[in-house]
Amino acid sequence: MAKAKKTKTEVTIEDQSEQLQPIGDITLSQKKYEECEWCFQFDEDEPQVFAWTDDELNKSEDPKVIFTITNVENSYITFQNGKTGKLFRLFARELSEEGKELRQKQKDAFKNTNNDSENKEAEA
Repeated sequence: MAKAKKTKTEVTIEDQSEQLQPIGDITLSQKKYEECEWCFQFDEDEPQVFAWTDDELNKSEDPKVIFTITNVENSYITFQNGKTGKLFRLFARELSEEGKELRQKQKDAFKNTNNDSENKEAEA
């Protein structure tokens, strides 16, 4: 069996940015709901409505839902599925051992990622 001959191919890319002419504008848009409702959902269960726009309110400001959970005891938000009774709760609590471990793992992972990228840059 004959050996395949290895060849080397060079590709040159020239900067042609000065020669390019714009062909149009691109705009990204998302459908804006004039009347809107905000929902939460457990897995694939039926979505549950927890807020909605009010057609009698001032339309000069975009409606929005903002959640804030502060670092104080009894700071929480609870959602309940009206049909199944399932609860979904977001809350603050004192940092637990599990939380400390997760925080340290994240710090270590970030540190290792930074060290790896610095080592690769040093090798280059």
